[in-house]
Amino acid sequence: MADVAIVGAGPAGSLAARQLAVFGLDVVLVHQPRQNRQHLGESLSASAPRLLGSYGLEVPEPVYAPRPSDHFVRWGGREDRIAAQPEAGAGEGQRLVRRDRLDDWALSEARAAGVPVIEGSAARDPEAGRGVVVIRRRGENDLHVSARALVDASGRSGVLTREERERPGFRTTALTAHFAPGEREGTVIEAFPDGWVWSAPVVGGRRDVTVMLDSEATAGSPEERFREAVDLVDLSGFISGNALTPVRAADVTPYRLASAARAAEPTLIAVGDAASALDPLSGLGTMKAMDSGLTAAVVLRTALARPSDAPLALAFHGAKERGLALEAEERVAGFYAEEERFGEREFWRRRSRRTAAPAPPRRLPGDGRLTPAPGARVETQGVLHGDWIARAEVVVRPGRLRPAHRIAGIALADLFHTASVTGSLHRTLEAFPAPEPAVRAALSWLVAEGFLIAGDAKPASATGQT
Repeated sequence: MADVAIVGAGPAGSLAARQLAVFGLDVVLVHQPRQNRQHLGESLSASAPRLLGSYGLEVPEPVYAPRPSDHFVRWGGREDRIAAQPEAGAGEGQRLVRRDRLDDWALSEARAAGVPVIEGSAARDPEAGRGVVVIRRRGENDLHVSARALVDASGRSGVLTREERERPGFRTTALTAHFAPGEREGTVIEAFPDGWVWSAPVVGGRRDVTVMLDSEATAGSPEERFREAVDLVDLSGFISGNALTPVRAADVTPYRLASAARAAEPTLIAVGDAASALDPLSGLGTMKAMDSGLTAAVVLRTALARPSDAPLALAFHGAKERGLALEAEERVAGFYAEEERFGEREFWRRRSRRTAAPAPPRRLPGDGRLTPAPGARVETQGVLHGDWIARAEVVVRPGRLRPAHRIAGIALADLFHTASVTGSLHRTLEAFPAPEPAVRAALSWLVAEGFLIAGDAKPASATGQT
């Protein structure tokens, strides 16, 4: 019996397998190779090198696509031309990746860590037991793999968890094809009355064009709907001639699981797109998958090596996955709401939601009152602490999806408690055992995030003091 069986060898599954093997666990990775995959203009955020570096990983340069010169945004009646970010440094923005090379790199990292990779399609066999995965291999007998824990990393296929998904009240279809590039460079995102278009350079010197539409509005052939949409936007100079590939359709509707972790026997957790698929407008799907897989390895290590902490670790994973999905939903709904020209059209009406305008940032006064916000409190939850999920005090409040633990080396629960007891900025700075600049920065964050309320100090006559 293996410690962990992982179904799916994309970035989430492969990196989870690699990290579990590094931790010394016995892992089996089930991989179903994909044939004739359409390359899209996918990206990684600037935080990817830092996240991967903390696990001793680095994406090799050939995985990245050449950096586009510009990013053109035609949204909400405006047109912005955003110059590409610098080649390196803290200000580096998102970079396009060659997804096939990214997948190959992640899988090679798992193999290098000693993870056995079994090619085939996986399924659950209720008659064989909850902890058994059946692997069907072309031309060979089925293989049964039993494990103490299962990981669904099978993406939208959701081999182990598909039936538990929560979906919005709409469905989105992506229609995509490749073109020869024109003389203009850069990426393009443009809204039109019934959807939006994304275009970016991909492998082989081609340019990908992807159209997002309501699935209900895709009657007729994919080629017809694709061409109708492309004719509504301005890709002149970016593409040349007719499509070089057939138009392909894919369901890209966002969804999330009610819970991405179950403590039943065996433990079952979902990672990457199996746990939640973000709206394509977020641009964070690939990064989220990598983060999800690496964190899940820490969660499972804790759950299997320290059974008493298993509920804490699994609750951490479930809350983190759901919180990220809900945060992305809220942010993306605000992006859709910015497109006011088409707000009454069905596509936009279904996806947009105006969020409350953020309160203007408030600076800490020279001295003043500090009081807890209504409902803000300290709780004990699981947090990521090195290579384990550990029990720690965190600060929570209504309406905030994830707890707050540390910032700039400051334990926020301790600082929140000190500020709540002393009731003033001056006394908190005196009482809290950390350098004043770090404490001020952490207090400013707690105020900005709505955990503390800062007010001007009352004059002596108002307090009755002399």
